[in-house]
Amino acid sequence: MGQIEILPGDASNPESIVFDSDSPEQTRSFGAYIAGFLSAGDFIALEGGLASGKTCFTQGLAEGMRYRGNATSPTFTLLHIYEGGRLPLYHYDVYRLESGAELENIGYEEYFYGDGVCAVEWSDLVRDYLPERRINILFERTPEETRRRIKVSLTGYERRKGAGFIEAVARFKADTKAD
Repeated sequence: MGQIEILPGDASNPESIVFDSDSPEQTRSFGAYIAGFLSAGDFIALEGGLASGKTCFTQGLAEGMRYRGNATSPTFTLLHIYEGGRLPLYHYDVYRLESGAELENIGYEEYFYGDGVCAVEWSDLVRDYLPERRINILFERTPEETRRRIKVSLTGYERRKGAGFIEAVARFKADTKAD
């Protein structure tokens, strides 16, 4: 088992936290848990290779926001909008874009800066278009098939609010014994 690491940050990135998720269910639970700390306008930049946990996390996020439908990856449609929950959830998968500039043709600003929560899979491919204030979540596969290393960091948050969010992630780890 790994262990949690809370890493010091600076004014624009108060801290980051790293932990391992032992299963897809735990990754979904993490998404559901985080949903309770999000508010309108929050943006989540999701990074990681194929089958690393990005969609699984977002399914939990939709569940935690009390969306009643089945959240799926928008790989071929680019965007799924989940409404009917606590807040709208705008779920992008930008893997198939040839360049970030393609976002300009689809009115991305309405969702990236909208009245809901926006989660973008493969966000590293459109880095120049990401909001300055965002939650960054990196998913990495480990040698153990179902285990994922998850690193959560913040960009553009004031230290106090950011530290509170990172502390909430640490509580999830402690409560679920994610190592």
